[in-house]
Amino acid sequence: MDFDGGWDGWPREERRRPSLWHVFAAGLGGVLAGALLLYFFLIHQGAISQPGNLPGEQKEPLPAEEGAAAEVVSRVIPAVVAVNCYVQSPFDQSQLIKRGSGSGAVISADGYIITNQHVIDGAAKVVVVTTDYRSFEAKIVGEDKLTDLALLKIEANNLRYIPLGNSDAVQVGETVLAVGNPLGFLRHTVTRGIISALEREVRTANSQYAYTYIQTDAVINPGNSGGPLVNLKGEVIGINSAKISGAEGIGLAIPVNTVKRVAEDLKREGRVRRPYLGIWVENLPESLLPRQGVNIREVIAGGAAEAAGIKAGDVIVAVGEKEIRYVAQLFDALLNYYPGERIELTVERDGQRLALAVVAGEAAPEE
Repeated sequence: MDFDGGWDGWPREERRRPSLWHVFAAGLGGVLAGALLLYFFLIHQGAISQPGNLPGEQKEPLPAEEGAAAEVVSRVIPAVVAVNCYVQSPFDQSQLIKRGSGSGAVISADGYIITNQHVIDGAAKVVVVTTDYRSFEAKIVGEDKLTDLALLKIEANNLRYIPLGNSDAVQVGETVLAVGNPLGFLRHTVTRGIISALEREVRTANSQYAYTYIQTDAVINPGNSGGPLVNLKGEVIGINSAKISGAEGIGLAIPVNTVKRVAEDLKREGRVRRPYLGIWVENLPESLLPRQGVNIREVIAGGAAEAAGIKAGDVIVAVGEKEIRYVAQLFDALLNYYPGERIELTVERDGQRLALAVVAGEAAPEE
């Protein structure tokens, strides 16, 4: 029998035709090689995790600002509390009923808490609830209606607290976070925004007093009152106080430098000790723009201003080195002084500027 065979003894025609098994094995090897190359390409591009990084074990790093915000939130939330207020029932004076709820910021490890005065106004009992759901009856150390601030104290130690920053260093456009309990039950809610404006004038009802506020577009709702406005360093730069009714994205916070002065006085005295000049003031009319300053409408007889030679019609343009353009800036500046201290005023009179020194008296409470 003749064989037309090669060196291996197989017929040449059969040796030239690969079997189906060979074709399948070659195709499968190609697919596996391609998949392996794609896998390593995707790892290199960061589209998939490396082996061992199971879901939840390692998160992709956030961009710098988002990462800073998330880290700040983790530190701040444990120092934000719910402030629940109770009043006597109108039907049974022996019973207390819950009137409302706000927020508060723990500012010291030994239990001092700052909140808004309007949150606790008229309360017969104040209960503070921490993030770990412990409840404490709080003592009202002091309250100040003119700045809408109140200081509470609970009997607790080693509390997480938020450091107080410097509101004079705040810049328009800076990213901020508002933390609190909107609507009284959405606890530990964080909203994010920017500083929209500084030194917004807010007047106290039925008073000549006014103070400046920080404006933010971070969402602030009822229940957020008394909670902190924090920067990306995790510092309190303001205490959330109000939302402009009928407007979107306009929230107001009391600057932390005002908070520091008021909290210090309330802790030491139970009230704020304000200097008293013996004047009634008002903003200059807009018709006089660009001229700015605070007009002295009346000088009280026998007061400190009269003794210093100040007259009705004088316009205050500076307190010390601080330029004054409107009433809220004047009262902000006066919070840097105490009764009995010498206050340097610059006034305009008949087109001339005069430097006058006033030795301040003491304002009556809530005056």
